[in-house]
Amino acid sequence: MTRVDFHCHTKYSKCSNLEPERILKLCKKRGIKGVMICDHDTTKGASAFKEVLLSNEDFIFIPGIEISTNRGEIIGAWVEEELSTKNFPDVTEEIREQGGIVIVPHPYDTFRGKRFKIIEQDLPFIDAIEVYNSRCFLSKANKKAAQFAKKHSLKQTAGSDAHFAPEIGNAWISFNGSTAEEFRQALQKGEITIEGKRTPFSVLLYAFGHRVKKKLY
Repeated sequence: MTRVDFHCHTKYSKCSNLEPERILKLCKKRGIKGVMICDHDTTKGASAFKEVLLSNEDFIFIPGIEISTNRGEIIGAWVEEELSTKNFPDVTEEIREQGGIVIVPHPYDTFRGKRFKIIEQDLPFIDAIEVYNSRCFLSKANKKAAQFAKKHSLKQTAGSDAHFAPEIGNAWISFNGSTAEEFRQALQKGEITIEGKRTPFSVLLYAFGHRVKKKLY
């Protein structure tokens, strides 16, 4: 089974300090054979990671973006170009025009100020729900997300939401295959296994300090 960490950030997210090269190195060290880079409101991290991968053809890479819409954060997977809007319906249209899929990350994590609060009318615009996010402090947040996805027959995803080195590979999607296209097909068919562990509180505390420092300086 091949493991993919389907939610990671690089230094191009203001709340992260991870160099693309280090992410690749840590993934390989921890048995992760694929990753989605989805920085906040930019595809610069995905582009930088793609350049690092030139001599690593056996590693699965999915470009993405975590966009702050007027309704909250949405992930566009398989997205390489910057988005021109923050309006939720228009964002989903742009993602799909690029051949991407629309994912709602950490929808029930009440500690996230920018979380997307799903209502029934949103369902036609959504392809998948992130049902395991390592940064969700309370386990019930992930459980509620999984229940929602199952109830509404939405695809399920998972990722570490890594911003710092100790987080890489804390959650992953396993599938039978070895390419990005095979991974996408497995995701669409639901032929996947989701596993992971929660990020230690000490790392979350460090992340909070990093964010405060960025705002001050």
